[in-house]
Amino acid sequence: MENKQIENKAPVGTWSPFFISSDTRETRHIVGQGICEHVLEHRSAEKRPVTVRYRSASLKKLTFHDMSYTMYDGEARIHVADMAHIYLCELNLDGQSHVGQKKAEIPFSAGEIYMINAHQSHTKRWESDGHQIIIKIHERDINAAIERATGSPVYEPVIFINKPYQVTDKTKTLSQMISLVCSDIETEKSFFGSRSNNLAEELLIDLILQSIPNNYSQRLEVGEIIIRPRHVRYAAEYIHSMARENINFKELVKVSGVSPRSLHAGFKKFYGTSPMSYLRNVRLDLARVDLKAGNASITTVTNIAMSCGFTHLSKFSNKYKVRFGELPSETLRNF
Repeated sequence: MENKQIENKAPVGTWSPFFISSDTRETRHIVGQGICEHVLEHRSAEKRPVTVRYRSASLKKLTFHDMSYTMYDGEARIHVADMAHIYLCELNLDGQSHVGQKKAEIPFSAGEIYMINAHQSHTKRWESDGHQIIIKIHERDINAAIERATGSPVYEPVIFINKPYQVTDKTKTLSQMISLVCSDIETEKSFFGSRSNNLAEELLIDLILQSIPNNYSQRLEVGEIIIRPRHVRYAAEYIHSMARENINFKELVKVSGVSPRSLHAGFKKFYGTSPMSYLRNVRLDLARVDLKAGNASITTVTNIAMSCGFTHLSKFSNKYKVRFGELPSETLRNF
């Protein structure tokens, strides 16, 4: 069967029909349409091949994916080189798998929940019969939720801690909410599927951000909208607009209109870091985007580092590895 003939769609707010297949190509195509492009490999020592059972449902902002594997003593391997602008929230209902960025080495068991970050690689290995619910969230909706909660723009990507969490306390509430929505859209007159607003979906995204640790968790725990002083906003906006240029602390002080001490204290209070460390992180984020978009045969780490305002290559590489968990040369090579 040609891929272009394979479809598994349903009206908004309802589950699609189940797609059941042992064909790796068909499965990759259908799941790729619903979630993201990926590499899929099925392995089985038995005569009966690995079989997948999959369906999806779309609301206004989120899509839900219900996936089961029957292994017959086999395994399924999934790899995504770059999640691009997509986050995935995975709830493991049954079975054992392993997850990770480059290698699937972290156990992901039934009763656990796991977040996959945008702009990172993802690898999974199913090794037993299993059943998972996966929620697909666009980066813009994650960022919008952060902005609603903090009252300020998102200046750095939202990064969730790369490990599964037991469904307890806040994650239990999240798990119950996911189950409620999935059950509701089974019904003929779905409550969530018929809503004209996005309040339920926004609540679910808020629960994800509140219950699964990420680099904004500390700011989200404040529980109120943070209005940053004008001098802090002015300096931060200047950093984002001029990050590739040779700017220094004196310029930031001039732009902010306050004393060096007041500017430093403002950044420490509202961003948890100094103005120059904030600038460095913005530059590192720019460098990562450029490295991912670069061609390893014609692009060099040195050129990208210099174009992003770094003058010391060794310091750049060290700070890059601390922030992203890999060397800049690895990012360039892998993408």
